[in-house]
Amino acid sequence: MGKSIKKSTASFAMENFSTRARSQNAFTLIELLVDIAIIGILVAMLLPSLARAHGAAISVACANNMKQLALATQIYVDDDTSGELPRRSSPSWMETLRPTYRDLKILRCPADLIASSPTNSSYPGHAAPRTYIMNGWTDYFETTLSPENWNLYKTYQWPNGLKQSAIRYPSDTIIFGEKKGTSQHVHMDFYQGNAGNDVEELEQQMHGGGLNRAGMSDYSMADASVRGIRSGKSLGPINLWAVMENWRTNLAVLY
Repeated sequence: MGKSIKKSTASFAMENFSTRARSQNAFTLIELLVDIAIIGILVAMLLPSLARAHGAAISVACANNMKQLALATQIYVDDDTSGELPRRSSPSWMETLRPTYRDLKILRCPADLIASSPTNSSYPGHAAPRTYIMNGWTDYFETTLSPENWNLYKTYQWPNGLKQSAIRYPSDTIIFGEKKGTSQHVHMDFYQGNAGNDVEELEQQMHGGGLNRAGMSDYSMADASVRGIRSGKSLGPINLWAVMENWRTNLAVLY
């Protein structure tokens, strides 16, 4: 009898110890909820940083595309006997420069989900999805050409392009910018539309825009440099799409 009681007592003690051990090792519901809340807070803190890093990587890829286009333009101008890149519609710059930049994917910024282009062209460079728009230099030619030749220029019949020597501020004059995704425009022309292509067709915030924060777009300059410019700052206080001194200030748009 005494041995049985001792055995029962020892068995109860072991079971009680095992139960306490399991209880100490297990999560309570409150502890589990606290851990989930902490993980949620950490994720919420990390997501904006990850989003900014992803956006920065896209902007770098876009800037690389624009650098390739700027260099392709310089190579074309250097090789051409006239030293010019004419404003043509058939073929236009996307096809004229293609032997140098080669990969049609360069025409599209990764941030541009639409990248609209004309689909009725037989030229692969014309039909490829495209983000970028080239300066049409219309302020220079409207100023320097006769009315008759200006009309030829507007209808893509003027044979000559802009000489680099005419650009007084190459590091502050845009050659390529980013258009709106739905736009199919090839050249940025001041005279087209109600307010000009610079206001109506350009995308000012392709990268980095957010709540209460202005975004930016990437631009290739006439000296082949590439930089991001905050929304609206490419148009004012100096319009960086213009070549002529008076146009750079008179066409300035303040956002």
